Amino acid sequence: MTLDTTQSLSPAKRPAKTLIILASLHFLFFFASLIAIPILAPGSRIPNPFDNNAEMHTFFQTASAAIRVSDFLQLASALCLAALSPLLSDVFAQSDRRSSSWLTLAGGLGAAIMLALSALFSWSIVSPGATDLGPALHSFQFIPFLLGGPAWAGFFALFLAGISIGAHNLLPRSLQRAGLFLSFVSALATPVLLSIIFAPCLPIARFLGFIWLIAVSIYLVRRPARA
Repeated sequence: MTLDTTQSLSPAKRPAKTLIILASLHFLFFFASLIAIPILAPGSRIPNPFDNNAEMHTFFQTASAAIRVSDFLQLASALCLAALSPLLSDVFAQSDRRSSSWLTLAGGLGAAIMLALSALFSWSIVSPGATDLGPALHSFQFIPFLLGGPAWAGFFALFLAGISIGAHNLLPRSLQRAGLFLSFVSALATPVLLSIIFAPCLPIARFLGFIWLIAVSIYLVRRPARA
């Protein structure tokens, strides 16, 4: 008995709307985590971890409640990515693309874990009753940035590459090439550990990656199954 490579994507078997819902919620929760701070703490600006200590100290003191809400939303975004990853991985596991399946799963879960840890470490800095870290705040604030920045980007690059390679004959060529390009951009964000000049790759890979994931999910769900 042979298994058609697109059989798993038939309306009766594929996780249909779940892919689109999780990909969309992953983006919406993360976007909400960014706008939560200026909405709940007007006038506050998320500081660059490379900025001076005084500005960072003021931000964490005056916007602690807003930061906790933002961290909760970021954690929710990470959970959506963690749920989305095995669903996309299963698409390839049921065909002859098992290597891409493992790459997709490892990259997606790794990125989700890094994003979740970033939110939790950030929350711990402004948790109720937390002591003033003083000069050490600068070093502690780097931990959420490193986890949600270059560490996340490295795993996200694997995630996008796994999907793009595994779905090479399931997705339009333009969508597949866009995924490989975004995977490369995401990988380029990891050398921010060496130089800040790579920092612009982070928002490019993150937000264009969100849009690409939603587009892939919609295409896989709506793609007509072949006999």
